[in-house]
Amino acid sequence: MHSWDSLTVAEQTLLRAAMSGGSLAGRIQVYGTALRWAGAVGAPPPRSWTEDEQRALVPAFAALTLDLAERGLVTVRRLRGSFQAEDDPAVAGPELRDLLGRPSTWLWNPRLPDRYRLAATEAVGEDWRRDRYAVPDAAARPAPPAWEELDQDQRDVMICAMEASGMLTGPFGIWADLPDDLDESDRAGRVDAQLAPLLPLVRDGWIEVRYRPAPDRDEFTVIPFEGLRGAFADPALRRDDADDWGIGLTCVHTHAYLALR
Repeated sequence: MHSWDSLTVAEQTLLRAAMSGGSLAGRIQVYGTALRWAGAVGAPPPRSWTEDEQRALVPAFAALTLDLAERGLVTVRRLRGSFQAEDDPAVAGPELRDLLGRPSTWLWNPRLPDRYRLAATEAVGEDWRRDRYAVPDAAARPAPPAWEELDQDQRDVMICAMEASGMLTGPFGIWADLPDDLDESDRAGRVDAQLAPLLPLVRDGWIEVRYRPAPDRDEFTVIPFEGLRGAFADPALRRDDADDWGIGLTCVHTHAYLALR
C-alpha cells in the first residue's frame, strides 16, 4: 500500500472522512481547506468555496469515491438515525453511482432528510490512521502545548476548536457579549482580554479563526492573525445580537495541530 503522503489531497480528504465516519455532505468544502493548509498549487483563497465552485468538482469527487470503493478502501453508508451505527446500510452498484453524481449529496444542507457517510474498510491500515493529518512542515514546528500546560481560558478555546458546533462569539459563543455602551478604549481592553488565550494558538498555526455569516450555509471567511483584534471589536462580525447558532466568529484546529496532538 502506498504511503500516506503519496496520496493526493483529494484522496486524503475522503479517507480522513472514512476513518472518522464523516459525511459526504460538505466534503468538497473540506477539500478546499485541506488544499490551503497543505500549501498546494491552486489552493483556494482563505474563504469557503462557493456553491458553483463545489458543484464543478462533483464529477471528480464522484469518480474518486467510486475508485476508492472499487479498491476496497471505503464504503458509503446511509445513516439510519442521528448518529452512525455499525448496521447503517451500505450503498452500492447503480444506486451508489447515482447518489455520488448528485450535487445535493456533496453540498452541505441541514434540511436534507437523508444523510450519507463514508466508512473505512479493514484494508485501511494503522499507518494511514496514524499519518492521516500529516502535513509537510508539522515536524519542524514547536510542539503544541500539552493540556496540562493550559489554563482554563485556553482550554475553553481548545475545546471550542475541537467541537463542530463550537463558536467563540454570537448567541452560543464561549465569550461574553460586548456591551453596546463601551467607549473605544474599554472595548479594546475587553477584546484584548478575550483574545489573550487565542492569539498564541493562532500565531503558531494550531487554530484557524473564521467568520460565519449564516446558520444554514457552510460559508466562511478566514480571519488572519493580524486581523483578529479588529474582527473581534467589530459588532458586525461578532454578531452578539444574533439569535441563531452558527453566526459569528468560530475556530477550528488545523491539520498541523492534529498531526502533532
